Amino acid sequence: PDFNGANGKVFRYVAPVAGIKQGQYEPVQILVTPKKQQILNLGIDYALSKNTVIKTEVATSNSDVNTFSSKGNGDDRGWAGKFQLNNDKILQAARGLLLNTLLDYEYVQRKFKPLERLRNVEFSRDWGLPFILQPADESIIRMTTSLRDKRNHALTYGFINYNRSDNYKGFQNTLLHIADWKGWQVNNQLIITNFDTGNDKGTFWRPVIDISKQLKQIKNWRLGVKYALEQSEARNKAADTLTPLAFSFDTYTAYLRSDEAKKNRYGITFFTRSDKYPVNKNLVRGDRSLNLNLQTELLANPKRQFFLNTTFRRLKVYNEVVSKQKEDETILGRAEYVMNEWKGLLNGNVLYEVGAGQEQRRDFAYLEVPAGTGQFAWIDYNNDSVQQLNEFELAAFIDQAKFIRVFTPTNEFIKANFITFNYSLNINPRALLAGPDLKGMRKLLSKFNLVTSLQISKKSVAKGSFEFNPFKYGVNDTALVTLNTLLLNTVSYNRFHSKWGFDISNLRNNGKSLLTYGYESRKLNDWLLKGRWNISRTFSLTVNGKKGLNGLFTPQFANRNYQLTVYSIEPFLTFIRGTSLRVVTSYKFDSKKNLPLYGGEKSSSHAVNIESKYNILQSSSLNGKFTFNNISYAFPANTTVSYIMLDGLLPGKNYLWSLGFSKRLLNNLELNFQYDGRKAGTSKTVHIGRAAITALF
Repeated sequence: PDFNGANGKVFRYVAPVAGIKQGQYEPVQILVTPKKQQILNLGIDYALSKNTVIKTEVATSNSDVNTFSSKGNGDDRGWAGKFQLNNDKILQAARGLLLNTLLDYEYVQRKFKPLERLRNVEFSRDWGLPFILQPADESIIRMTTSLRDKRNHALTYGFINYNRSDNYKGFQNTLLHIADWKGWQVNNQLIITNFDTGNDKGTFWRPVIDISKQLKQIKNWRLGVKYALEQSEARNKAADTLTPLAFSFDTYTAYLRSDEAKKNRYGITFFTRSDKYPVNKNLVRGDRSLNLNLQTELLANPKRQFFLNTTFRRLKVYNEVVSKQKEDETILGRAEYVMNEWKGLLNGNVLYEVGAGQEQRRDFAYLEVPAGTGQFAWIDYNNDSVQQLNEFELAAFIDQAKFIRVFTPTNEFIKANFITFNYSLNINPRALLAGPDLKGMRKLLSKFNLVTSLQISKKSVAKGSFEFNPFKYGVNDTALVTLNTLLLNTVSYNRFHSKWGFDISNLRNNGKSLLTYGYESRKLNDWLLKGRWNISRTFSLTVNGKKGLNGLFTPQFANRNYQLTVYSIEPFLTFIRGTSLRVVTSYKFDSKKNLPLYGGEKSSSHAVNIESKYNILQSSSLNGKFTFNNISYAFPANTTVSYIMLDGLLPGKNYLWSLGFSKRLLNNLELNFQYDGRKAGTSKTVHIGRAAITALF
């Protein structure tokens, strides 16, 4: 785009040369047509005998991609059917030897449109088909016979014939073997598919050999090896060369695992994978990865539990032409610790994740939606009637919420390391210090409660080494791609006291994001005080105080930068009469000052609120609220900073009011009416009315 600040992408017209178009896009809009899709399904199961069951199923679909048009309606309806015969025969009752035979036929018309995916996700790969497959008439014949005993030893053979109306023909043979004998476990599989598409023919192989032994000498640990291969050789008949659908990879695995019946479990796995790519007539090895995985679960102690899962991967490239990858080393790990000590005095958890990968640059645009259903408001700061990215703010009022923000991926990637670190800790002395006999320091400590939590999510530019320290880099460091940190500490006194108590909290939230137009960082640091006093059964007093810092910085849009120092105090007086009436009155003083570097704006406001709710016969309620807010602000009111500082209002006298009524209908329906109004400064009065019916489940 030519203008990174535009809401959405900006395209430039390129004139044709000699009648040949030179651009990549056309100014067209895809019309989303009204669609209809219906499915009718009928199935019948009939037991011919105790051991033989016949199943039949018939389905029809009616899919109309444009209900406004009758063109092409002749191919809207399609059919599908299935017939299955299943027989169980006991060969030796003492050994539990059972022979199962299955015959199956399936037919699906090209015009049949299922509601969900009809085939499994590996179906196209197993049959040598392209990932994007055009509809065709399909017929499938299956025959499977399985022999198993009561020890879960099993041998299964299956044959499938798959035909399509686009000249595709395929035959698949499957052999499965499962055995468990004296600590040995065997789980083998062999799939061979031969297919012919008319122009191409090929073979698909998938052998899997998995053998393990339980070692009773070392506490029933299990040692095993596994080999797996997937190879599809699709060749063009005329040129006798491999098609782009051809591929091959094999995996060798060795593992050692502790007894899975134990609560404490350990495991180590090493595996290597080699990939081959089609080049003319041959499959050429392009790269190989070496992988080491460690797993631990310590669950024996219910008070202290630990989980660990980490993988180290090294990629070696042998042919850069066919592989399209670069040699690399990556690590991916997750560790978690959970504790509950001293009868709940200390409880919490720690989570740590580390990894490396590709971070995609993100682009976003604001899309208009019906009023009240969005989150953002557009304010035309420069009065040019053109939406720019720096003109959208979080809506302060519901009638302004006309836009949503949609993130879209781009084709730009950055190799990045990522780290997640979370912890939560609750210190509750009351869990140990409880009872009427407490005195002195023990009684004082029992009234305190401490909750602390930290969340860090960080992605930084990879510089050829792994990143393990979640606290490295500040918000302003250019090595950061994204950063989100949230630290919350709360100290409570008399938290469980019915008469009075108070909480002191500190909330710190820092964030940084990499967008297509550059970096954007946010900072929030609030100290909060909340005190409560239940004067009587009908009156209570609550006081909220705040001292904080709120900032935003983005180099691309200087008009959006601010760093506000905030002070506020708000006492509440609440009157309660039973369950029928609740009245709350409050006064709020709020002072905000912007850093001189970003403009030095100042504001102060005095707000008086009264709010009430009246319940009528437990089925209806009436609520109302009125706010008068007098704001002093001697700076331009049509800026990003002013919108944040004034909470969407204007300098001078501001009036806000609302009235709501709700009625419970039957047992699970609720009818709501809501009226909101406001008169901000010298602007016109805004009236908003809403009605809704809500289903309660």
